[in-house]
Amino acid sequence: MRNRKEIAIVGAGPSGLSMAIFLNELGYKPKIIDKKSQISKHSKALGINPRTLEIFKPFGITDRFLANGRKVTAVNLWKADTHIYKNDFSKAKSHYPFMLIQPQKESEEILLDEIINRGIEVDYNTEFLGWQESKGKYQVILNDNQSIQNVDYIIGADGGHSRIREQLKIENKGFIYDQQWELFDIELETEVSQNEVHIRLFSEGGMIMIRLKDNIWRVAGNIKSILNFLPKNTKVGQVHWESEFRIHHKVAKSLTKGNIILIGDAAHLHSPVGARGMNLGIEDAHIASRLLNENKLTEYNELRNVCLKKIVNRINNITIGMAGNSKTSIFLRNNIQNFRMLFPIVMPRVRNFVMGLN
Repeated sequence: MRNRKEIAIVGAGPSGLSMAIFLNELGYKPKIIDKKSQISKHSKALGINPRTLEIFKPFGITDRFLANGRKVTAVNLWKADTHIYKNDFSKAKSHYPFMLIQPQKESEEILLDEIINRGIEVDYNTEFLGWQESKGKYQVILNDNQSIQNVDYIIGADGGHSRIREQLKIENKGFIYDQQWELFDIELETEVSQNEVHIRLFSEGGMIMIRLKDNIWRVAGNIKSILNFLPKNTKVGQVHWESEFRIHHKVAKSLTKGNIILIGDAAHLHSPVGARGMNLGIEDAHIASRLLNENKLTEYNELRNVCLKKIVNRINNITIGMAGNSKTSIFLRNNIQNFRMLFPIVMPRVRNFVMGLN
């Protein structure tokens, strides 16, 4: 049954597309706009955790993700080329005891296909400029003198530089890490396990290696000239994509104002260490859609904001341990082998956190 409330979603990334699917299942037919012309070829997000797979299961999306993605069953911790510990995901208490590796582009393509099958269109090349409010309704103002009339709710899924958050004057509390991170999608011939993730620690910082498909690996970290720190006997081939970025650690002070809602990167930014970014945005959408439908948006802000602050702070602590430049961080990395006796206690907790099962 069609719900007559009108909803505009600004942003057609994973969070915005997921929000549209969840709302449609509840009887809404939202309008989606995005200023980009199409799904981006390159993206940083890769990991889909068990919690996200559980959320998508009733919508038929999980089966499509599983058919397309690749299961990763462990994360290996290394001190340079010395193996320290394997964190085994198969021991997790979940229907999906693994992380699914699937580039964000492919996740968005599957979500977009589901959107189209539900009769919902995404208006690309359509830029959100602002809104006017009158008698509890919004007029969403777009480029080229366009607008969406009589909107009941606006969903801000418009990324880390969210225009909606800025126009609401909601403070994005936090900081930016000093260090520059390098990222490569690159062809490698290497002896390390292809179906597991590898975190490699050095005095200079940390790096992560994840095979995407075939012999193409994602290599990222805060070490300058990171390709010089690859495992021994690794041969480097063609670079498919490279980028540099700085990490933001921020959570919006409020996630709602009136009937305007922030989700995904518009609501929180943090390190990719912990593999929670895209997954958290999809969780936001799932929770926000249900509470919107139940007229309980104040609960979304009150409950979700507290949760997000805890999660982002924990991601920050993990990131500092892996890549921080303080004396304590460097000492921990240089002496990680001396803490092995703690791993059976600590690592299952880290595993559950990364998998969204905490």
